[in-house]
Amino acid sequence: MLYASDLVTQYIPWYWITSQYLHHFQLPVWVPNIYGSGYPLLAEGEIGTLSPINSLILFVFPFVWAINLLYLIYFLLAFFGSYFFLKINKLSSLSSSLGALIFCLSGFMVTRYFQPSIIFTAALIPTGFFLIQKSISSPKLSLFIALLIYLEITAGHLQIALISIIAYLAIAFFLLIGNKQWYKLSARITLAVLLGLTLSAIQILPSLKLYQLSERKDFNPAIRFSYSLPPSQLITYLKPYAFGISKPGDDLGFRQFGGGFWEINLTIWTVPFLLSLVPLLVILKDPKNIIKKHKIIIIFYCLWVIFILISLGGFFKPYRIVSHIPNFPFRAPARFTIIAAFCASALSAIGFSKITEKLKKPVQFLLFVAVIASIIIQQQKLFQGYFNFKNSQEVEKTLQNISSYQMATPLSLKENKSDLPATFQKEFEKGLVISLLGLILLLGWYAKEKST
Repeated sequence: MLYASDLVTQYIPWYWITSQYLHHFQLPVWVPNIYGSGYPLLAEGEIGTLSPINSLILFVFPFVWAINLLYLIYFLLAFFGSYFFLKINKLSSLSSSLGALIFCLSGFMVTRYFQPSIIFTAALIPTGFFLIQKSISSPKLSLFIALLIYLEITAGHLQIALISIIAYLAIAFFLLIGNKQWYKLSARITLAVLLGLTLSAIQILPSLKLYQLSERKDFNPAIRFSYSLPPSQLITYLKPYAFGISKPGDDLGFRQFGGGFWEINLTIWTVPFLLSLVPLLVILKDPKNIIKKHKIIIIFYCLWVIFILISLGGFFKPYRIVSHIPNFPFRAPARFTIIAAFCASALSAIGFSKITEKLKKPVQFLLFVAVIASIIIQQQKLFQGYFNFKNSQEVEKTLQNISSYQMATPLSLKENKSDLPATFQKEFEKGLVISLLGLILLLGWYAKEKST
């Protein structure tokens, strides 16, 4: 198992506690004797207690295997989601595989290995893009969007799930431009999104209550801009280590809004980035019927630019509107780069396809290997100081200050009241009722679709 920062002080203990509850056929709605007088671990959300994927793995497999299996499963979900999305956009199997690997090995996904809730939710985004595009041609598939949103939210990270929903609605908007049935299709997709949120009420309501009762709610609103993407960071598309590498959990010292190597890492590595520019050259050489011939390419570039601008956070004046939104719970606008990373990876696959389309298959494969090799070579510097592959006992021997590795939480409760367990139990029960209602509506929708 890899050991670093949040993985040690939060996630591994949380996963362990959750696995013990699941083995006793219970949910950690309130866990006594941690963080002083107890804590609503289910409301924290980041361990994915209510995810069928997370809970099944933690229940069935020994704990030592379970965490590693979760990483493997979500890696495969990210890979195949990307692969099938690129396939429906008429790319070859080799080009689709390349785009999928570039996304899985992107800076966003790799450097956040110590924040599994973020990358687990992000791993489902390609499948969401796949379902959105397939729903345009096969409207009956739109109901599966609701199930995917439930999986994203319960995988562990509400903010990444919200970012993905914004991206789904954005790509649906672009894809439906010029479609005669745009109003019907957009209504179906919107309904699916709303049903997905309804299904997820069992997680959303306890999490919102935790935020309302946590110390972070009273923080200075400026925290909403912490970990904004500095515009200077764009140079790392070409030179990934232009500003150095901080250890997991350490900041790089960017002024004004802060920064860390993992939080503002947008690279898809140098060669894939250059490949992502190839489709731009293609459409510039063939400007006639640009929308008809190159619509999906234009959409990818538009989404890439839009989500990079949002990622700038406090550096991008329109984003500062969030400072005026009451009880806005999220920080780290740089996390919007996950959508930019996916779009850039897709464009890299398209660029590779354009360059190699007239080459023989053995040559295409050699170039495929060369691109992946270039990524691995650039990652070597990161692997040397950023990943820790040592056995946990060896790590413990070298620790100077054990107290700095004690279990910590990013959402500390403001006060310890005796009625808190009942409060979170009530939120869980309310969420359960709403989620069951959403499930009934979804089953009704499915029955109607099946009958027609």
